[in-house]
Amino acid sequence: MSPASPRMRVVAYALSAAWSVTACSGSGFVQEVERATELRGTEQSEEAVYRDLIAQLLQQEKYYAALAHIEEHQRSVGADPRLSLYEARALYGLRLDGQAKAIFLTLRDTAYGAEAHHGLGLIDARDAELQQAIEHFILAVRARPTNIAMRNDLGFALLRAGRTEDARLQLSTALELEPSNQRARTNLMLLMLIRGEEQSARQLAESVGMTDSELAQLRDQAERLRATIVPSTGG
Repeated sequence: MSPASPRMRVVAYALSAAWSVTACSGSGFVQEVERATELRGTEQSEEAVYRDLIAQLLQQEKYYAALAHIEEHQRSVGADPRLSLYEARALYGLRLDGQAKAIFLTLRDTAYGAEAHHGLGLIDARDAELQQAIEHFILAVRARPTNIAMRNDLGFALLRAGRTEDARLQLSTALELEPSNQRARTNLMLLMLIRGEEQSARQLAESVGMTDSELAQLRDQAERLRATIVPSTGG
């Protein structure tokens, strides 16, 4: 079999990422934490380098290694809410949701409150507690209005709840904030297909070079998603 074309690889990535509220693979959690809280800056200390290593391990989904480094770093620097946030993210990645949730709850009233609510929302979404997930995502977005991952997860959760106009607002905002964001674009196309907005979906697909067959794959994904929608009247 010949290697997948660049466009096909984009579609394959987008299809898997569209379910990120439940699977959270590729949600960009670590990068969004760093970007939203402006932690990188000009900080060049040894401690900053070590934290960056942990962030990279999380991004690579090397959760056991990340936890080992977190434990080692905590021994030298003591309690650090950022390390606690990373620890909760690693535990979530290992599907140890109870332990992750306990840490996220302690971070709600810290500088990482938005990230804590985002994490709690992801756990609730994975547990099929959709309305609770939406509430946490809303709090996260209110605190971090330009955070792409948070808006995308909120938009997808709203879509799953059948609140398509609310979902459109979030996904369109995420895409305008970062036009190259594949997850936001794919989720917006799914929304269009679910609503029967075929022309709009096709125009968006053509803008990124999708073929008819690739769009057909996305259409099938939309049909499967439609069957999982749980209507909600939440505000």
